Amino acid sequence: MKKSLIAMAVGAALTAPLAVQAAPTVDVSGFADIIYTSTNDALDKTGPDVKGNANKKNPVEQKFTSDGEIDFVASPVDGVTARIDLDITTTGNTTRLEQAFFAWNIVQQLTVIGGIFNDPVGAEAEDAPNLNFTSHNAIFNILNSQTALNGNNVAGVAVAAGNSMVTGTLAFLNDIQQVNEENSIAAVVNVMPMTDLEFELGYVTQDKDSAKFNGGLDGNGNVTAETEIGAGDVWDINGSWSNIAGSGATAGAEYLSTNEVIDGAYNLWAGIDLPQGFGLKARYEVTNSDLSGVDDTTAWTLYGSWQAASNLLIALEYTNIDADSVTSTADPNINKSQLFDAVTGQVDGKILTAEFIATLGDFK
Repeated sequence: MKKSLIAMAVGAALTAPLAVQAAPTVDVSGFADIIYTSTNDALDKTGPDVKGNANKKNPVEQKFTSDGEIDFVASPVDGVTARIDLDITTTGNTTRLEQAFFAWNIVQQLTVIGGIFNDPVGAEAEDAPNLNFTSHNAIFNILNSQTALNGNNVAGVAVAAGNSMVTGTLAFLNDIQQVNEENSIAAVVNVMPMTDLEFELGYVTQDKDSAKFNGGLDGNGNVTAETEIGAGDVWDINGSWSNIAGSGATAGAEYLSTNEVIDGAYNLWAGIDLPQGFGLKARYEVTNSDLSGVDDTTAWTLYGSWQAASNLLIALEYTNIDADSVTSTADPNINKSQLFDAVTGQVDGKILTAEFIATLGDFK
């Protein structure tokens, strides 16, 4: 399940002794995420041809990328927690703000959060150490495409209340695509009927509920001003069962639907923990198109990992994506196809990566 900061804040309020909550602390944590891309033939199609790369070489194959994050969490004596997360990326050599918020446990079962924080809707987390796989699934990519802030984040105020079995969250937000003079409302219910079994139902509104295709994507793969990706209101249901019957096996499922662009998307995944820190996982996902002339996308992923040290995870991942991914400018559906690929984050092709995740401090 998604390790949302709202759920963590409520959980801390329910379980931590008052003396611990009041202790003045400033914690620094983070991670480094290094990925080597051996194969990504999706960009053999969309990279060199559509983006106009004259030498027609794949821009990502046989290359390392290194991204990271530094988090600061302060819990002063009055009990209000403040958190700032900074993303550091090799893409443009930039440092970007991921989260900046306060979490105020007004009473033991009621928390108010304000600022910029992770989207409470959806199962999958943003940060590499919290993911089940190297790559994000299509549902996370869809949610990310609908939020204008970096990394599927939202800005506003949320109130969360509940107990160890049920938590409800209601958020009043800037419109998730930052439309002027508009706001979004998000509502999430988390249920844990038994240890290791979790379910979540989430819904978020937005102003943009239409898709325009006139401009397509520019030479860098970005949506142009004449193109609009407005999927409208979004609802999501997901669940997971960890350590099934003490076997070390885990399974999960998720379904998402929107008003426009996406007719529906779902994924199924399962994994098992093996001796000596090894693990295996597999994922299957389908995204149904609501755009005429654009076919559905399917993808399957195999993932193997090894916890080499307490703070170092090494993983191999193979993904096979079957998507329409029109690249011919003579095809009248090219703009629609590019729009759909931009929303799902999945382009037709095969991807093979090796990943190294090193954490520092008590990263959460």
